[in-house]
Amino acid sequence: LGGDEAAPARMPFRGSSSHGFVNGFHCIGCDMQVLKVDNHIWADDVAYIFLRNNYPNVMKLRGSLCAQPSSCAYCCQCSSRSADKAAGLEQVAEGLRWKVVAQQ
Repeated sequence: LGGDEAAPARMPFRGSSSHGFVNGFHCIGCDMQVLKVDNHIWADDVAYIFLRNNYPNVMKLRGSLCAQPSSCAYCCQCSSRSADKAAGLEQVAEGLRWKVVAQQ
């Protein structure tokens, strides 16, 4: 009812253009869209339950993110992966239940 319906889907959180959902990148395990945070990587100890409870709230997720230029931290509600910014989505998805369902 009159909320922020005009906000773009790729930018689910206010205040930053460095994170958002990746269009056409979907997890078939939890049925959620993959979220990307630029210039960050995941800490080594990211637990499934942490992602489950905090996705897609980047303010809550940031406790397990570490700043790293030229990298991206990706996650859904059940998995996470850090990758080089230049990596393609198929490479990022390797070994996970993430699928490219539509080209960007």
